[in-house]
Amino acid sequence: MQHTLTFVKDKVKYVSKPFDFEAMCIINDAHNDENKKGPLSICRDALDYMFEGTDATQDIIDSVDVNERAKMCLALWGFYVDALSSKNE
Repeated sequence: MQHTLTFVKDKVKYVSKPFDFEAMCIINDAHNDENKKGPLSICRDALDYMFEGTDATQDIIDSVDVNERAKMCLALWGFYVDALSSKNE
């Protein structure tokens, strides 16, 4: 199953590229960084990565409501945990 993120800004729906190994590595590196605590700070860079190459420019992503960004970061954290869990089964 491919995981993607979506958000709507100014009546336009933006869809990320699928969660992949690179996104997982970005989250894992941040997870191992002692200066980053919690899924919101850990997943922020991966959130930007997920929308690279899509219609969602960095300016659009940065202008998204903080609550919506937080929801997407938590969803990314869930994708990461699912990927880790499935590797151990």
